[in-house]
Amino acid sequence: SASASASASASARDAEASVSGVSSALGVGAKSVEKAILQNLYQDKMLLYRNYRVADVGPARTDAETNAEKQDAAEASSAAAKHALVHLWDFICDETRGREVTCVAWNRLAPDVLAVGYGSRRGENKDLSSNSGAGLVAFWSLKNPEHPEWVFATPFGVTALDFSPTEFNLLAVGLHDGTVSVYDARVPTQSPFLQSGGGVPGKHSDPVWQVRWVIGGGDSSSGSSLVSISTDGRVTQWKIQKGLEHVDLMRLTRVARRPKPPGAGPQTKAAKPAEATISRRGAGTCFDFSSADLTTYVAGTEEGVLHKCSSAYSEQYLRTYHGHSGPVHRAAWSPFARDVFASASADWTVKLWFDAEESAQLTLASGRAVDVTDLAWSPSDATVLASTSLDGGLDVWDLAVSTLKPAVSATTTGGSLKCVAFSETSPVIVAGGGGGFVGVYRLVGAQDGVRDLPGKRLRAAMGGSE
Repeated sequence: SASASASASASARDAEASVSGVSSALGVGAKSVEKAILQNLYQDKMLLYRNYRVADVGPARTDAETNAEKQDAAEASSAAAKHALVHLWDFICDETRGREVTCVAWNRLAPDVLAVGYGSRRGENKDLSSNSGAGLVAFWSLKNPEHPEWVFATPFGVTALDFSPTEFNLLAVGLHDGTVSVYDARVPTQSPFLQSGGGVPGKHSDPVWQVRWVIGGGDSSSGSSLVSISTDGRVTQWKIQKGLEHVDLMRLTRVARRPKPPGAGPQTKAAKPAEATISRRGAGTCFDFSSADLTTYVAGTEEGVLHKCSSAYSEQYLRTYHGHSGPVHRAAWSPFARDVFASASADWTVKLWFDAEESAQLTLASGRAVDVTDLAWSPSDATVLASTSLDGGLDVWDLAVSTLKPAVSATTTGGSLKCVAFSETSPVIVAGGGGGFVGVYRLVGAQDGVRDLPGKRLRAAMGGSE
């Protein structure tokens, strides 16, 4: 009968729901067991990550063991003076293997959560500077070093990432096709809740090379906004309160170049001496807002020139910095000396600048004859910064020790390195690149300095006045 059939259907649905609930519970339980097992397997490395010595959490010791420990500590202190990079593990899984790691971003609220952006798989695109194939974003955590918590795909290679400093769940993503998207990390999904293009005006026509959330920056006096830069020459501000409403803070234009400085790397095709140009449009590659004035930022270009800009003046530069002979891949203000910023370039060098001077104060060259792809300042030691290179090199500089060579260097076996970042809460550096891996390194020795809030140590190391 009809009633019997309906009753049978209802029973079947109840059974399916029950099985689904059991399967879901088993899945959650299996993941919890997996994480517990991995926590045990990685215990010693986790302690190093947290800046503990393994001996500090062991069982009670005899006097002889304590004395031996003190001797070991003295030897470790001596070794620390020489600096060291201890490789802890790599974030890599089947979904990411073979891709190019292009960018990383730590979450501000959950500092053990790392978002990683990936470009096309190796073989899909031979040009390492291009990520026109499909991309990927993975959320890695210390809870499971062997598999990400969440992965979502993007229609084009990911070129930039940044977590919001106020709405900690919001992740901004820049893509190779010029799209800027915003994802909500609280709701695992494959689709952004905000995205430029598709009816939303202002989409970049070239790759987005950097995105950054800025508190009270741009033309906003309060709250936070999203800023992006592209080789289409636009530095653009996006307001998420109005569905990614945009305004261009600056349209970059080319300026006459100075002759190549002595000791710089080879002149690249993208940075030739001053000559007649067909297009006046500048090609933006990176930017960073000053902590001293949130309306002021420095922008790097493909031509090798940097510009100091203000969101209050969209038609002119405040100052132009000459010195690089190749594209500028990264620019970053010091977190300690507010008038100092650093830049990394394809001309093989890292340069340090005083914002009031148009020429570089200091040039760092590790001897690697390849692009310097990224740099990052230490959040705990004013004279320490790290840089990565296309040959897979990771260099950590301590300017208080030497400005002629890195304090410590490492070379990965996975190919190029494209990005680097310091942890805000641990003496740890992460660096990613070819092969789809992100290496996690414990930095020994170089982060034991004073925070130096006025930046006196940094200025002295650069040869400037304190």
